[in-house]
Amino acid sequence: MWFSLIPVFLAAAVLLFVPGALVGAAAGLRASLVVAMAPAISIAIIAGTGVVAPVVGLAWGPVPIAAATALTALALLAARLWTARRRPERREAGARRRSDPVTAAAWCVAWPLSAAVTGYTVGRILNTPDAISQTYDAVFHLNAVEWILKTGNASSLRLLLEAPQGSVYPLGWHTLVAAAMRLCGATDIPLATNAMVLAVSGLVWTSGCLALTHILLRGRPLALLVAAVMAGSFSAFPILLLNWGVLYPNFLSVALLPALLAAARELVPTAGAHAGSGPTGLLLPAGALGVGGLGLTQPNTAATLLLALVILAVARAVTTVRTPPAERPAGALRRQALVSGGLAAALVLTWILMRPPRSAGELWGANYAASSSIGEAITSMPAPLWMIWVPAVLAFIGFVAALRTDGYRWLAVLHATTGALYVVARSTQDADLRFFLVGIWYNDSNRLAALLPVTAVPLAALGMLVVTQWTRALSAQLAAAQWARTLSERLSAVQWARGACERLAAAGERVRILSWWRWAACPVLVLFLVQTGPLSGAMSDSVKTLERTYMFSADSPSITPDERALIDELPDLIDKDAVVAVDPRSGAALAYALAGVDTTLKHLLHRHDPEVYVIQDKLNKAATDPTVCPAIRKLGATYALYFPGKTISNQKPFPGFTHLDTAPGFELVAKQGDAALYRITACG
Repeated sequence: MWFSLIPVFLAAAVLLFVPGALVGAAAGLRASLVVAMAPAISIAIIAGTGVVAPVVGLAWGPVPIAAATALTALALLAARLWTARRRPERREAGARRRSDPVTAAAWCVAWPLSAAVTGYTVGRILNTPDAISQTYDAVFHLNAVEWILKTGNASSLRLLLEAPQGSVYPLGWHTLVAAAMRLCGATDIPLATNAMVLAVSGLVWTSGCLALTHILLRGRPLALLVAAVMAGSFSAFPILLLNWGVLYPNFLSVALLPALLAAARELVPTAGAHAGSGPTGLLLPAGALGVGGLGLTQPNTAATLLLALVILAVARAVTTVRTPPAERPAGALRRQALVSGGLAAALVLTWILMRPPRSAGELWGANYAASSSIGEAITSMPAPLWMIWVPAVLAFIGFVAALRTDGYRWLAVLHATTGALYVVARSTQDADLRFFLVGIWYNDSNRLAALLPVTAVPLAALGMLVVTQWTRALSAQLAAAQWARTLSERLSAVQWARGACERLAAAGERVRILSWWRWAACPVLVLFLVQTGPLSGAMSDSVKTLERTYMFSADSPSITPDERALIDELPDLIDKDAVVAVDPRSGAALAYALAGVDTTLKHLLHRHDPEVYVIQDKLNKAATDPTVCPAIRKLGATYALYFPGKTISNQKPFPGFTHLDTAPGFELVAKQGDAALYRITACG
C-alpha cells in the first residue's frame, strides 16, 4: 500500500531539490550547501512564482516555475562569471575548497542512513500512506491545497479561502504539495501531504543537519555519522509538529532552518573557523533567496534565523575586538559594528511588528512548572514525549564544550536562548512578558520546542567528538600508568611475548591497525546510537503517543470511516456546482479537499459573511425561521452534511447542525452509518 506514495514522493523530491540545486550550482556554492539549501531556494521560486504569476496575468503552474528557475540560475551564473573576471582570487580560493574523498564518502553514507531512520519513525506515526491528521488545523491545510489546485491561484497575498476579499497567508507548504500533485498527476490530497511530510523529514531536515554539522565540525566523518543518527533521535522534531496543530508550515520551515544556519555560518565566520571555511560563490544572494523561501513558509522561523544572525554577528564582533589591532584587517571593527547593529535593528523591528494579534496567542497558556520546563529545554525532550537519554547527554556535553570554545560559543548561546524562550512559553504566568518574548510564536511552547533539535543535533555530534577525545586521553593515561609499565617490562622478559609484540608492532605499522580500528568501530558506534535514538524503546513510546492523532476509526474526532465513505460518494450524489452546508468542527468541511465539493465553510476559524453565522446557528430551523432561507440562498447551499458524534478538539457543534435527522425541511439523500447527506427542501 505504501507503494502508492512513491510517485508523489519522487515528485516532491524533484521539486524540493532540482530548482534550488540548479540555482545553487549556478551561484557556485560548495556541494554540501547546494544540496542543503536547495529546498529553501526551491520554495522561494515555487511560492514566489505563485505571488508573481497573477500580477503579470499568468496562471501558476509548471511553466512559470521552470521559467523562474531558469532566469534565476542564469542571472546568478552571469553575476558569478562577472565577479570571477573582476576578482580572480575568489575563483582560485573557491577552487581550493573541495571536499576530500573521505568526507564525500561519509556524506554518501550519512544522508541515506539519516533519511532511512528518520523516515521510518515518521512513517510509524502516519500508519498508512493516506492517513489524515485528526487535528484542528488539518482541515485548513488540506483545503488550501485543493483551493490552489482548483483556482490556479497560489498567491500568499490573496488567499480567498479565508475571506472573500482575500487574506495574507504564507503558502509555501501548500504550493509545494499542489505542485507535486500536478507534476505526477496525483489526486489524493492526504496521500500527497504525507508524501511531502516524508520528503521533508527524511531529505530536507537531514541534509540541513548534515550541512550544519559539516561546516561547524570541519567535515569530520564521525561527526557526520553521529549527526545522521541524531537528526532522528530528538522527539521535539520532526515528529512533534506532526501531532500538534497539525502545523505543516512550521514543520517545513524548521526543516529548512539548519541549512540556512549553515549558510549564515559561512557568511559570518567566527573565531576558530578553519581554513577555507569562508563563503564560496554568490552565497549572499543565494542565501537571500533561501530566506525568502523560509518567509513564504512560516515567518516566525525567519525571526529565529534573524536571532541566530544577530548572535553570530555579535560573536564575530567580540572576536574582532579581542584581536590585536596590528593583526586586525583595516576597517574590520567598523564593518562588524555596522553588521551587528543593522541585524539587531532588524530583529527589534521584527520582534515588534511581525507578530500575530494578541488574541491568537491566548489559546495556549503557561501550564507547566518552571523546573520541569527547564529540564525539558536542557534535554530537548518536551513532555508528554519520552526521554531519550543518549542524544540528550551527548547534546549537553556538546553544549558545555561549545560554551568553552570561541568558534562554537554562538551555537551554545543560540541553543540556550531558544531553550529560555521555550521555558517562558511553557511556564511563565505573566501574560505581558509572554506576549513580548514569545508572541511571534503564538505563545506556543510546541513551536519553540521544535527549534531545540536544530542546535541540539550538531551539539550532540560535538559531544561525541568530545567523548572520543576523553577516551583517547584515558587510554594514554592508562598506557603511562606505573602498573602498565611494570607489566610491559615483565612481558618483555618473556621470550615468546617479546617476539609476539615485535611481530604485532611490525604488522600494525604496515596496515595502520589503529586507523582500521577506527573505521571498524564506526558501524558499531552508529548501530549503538541508532538503537539508543530513533529505534529506542523511548522513541517507540513517543511514537505510540503521537500516532493516535492519525488513527482512523469510528472514534476519530475529525473524520470516521463512515464519514469518509459518504464524502467519497458526494460527486455522484449532488450536482457538479452544488454548495454543501457543513459544520467544520465535525470534519465535514474536508469534503472540499477529499471530494472537490464546494462547502460553506473550509476552516474552523473561517468567519466572513453574516449569512454564515445564520446557518451556523439556525440551519435546523430553516422551515420555521424566516432568516434562514435568505442566508441559504445567498450562499447557494442546496445540501447539508450531518456528521454527529465527536468533534475536533472536543468543541461543541454549531447549534444549527444539531438534530438535522429530525428537523423538518430536509430530505435524506444518502447515509453511511450515522453520517448523512440531506437536500435542503425548506427553501424551495
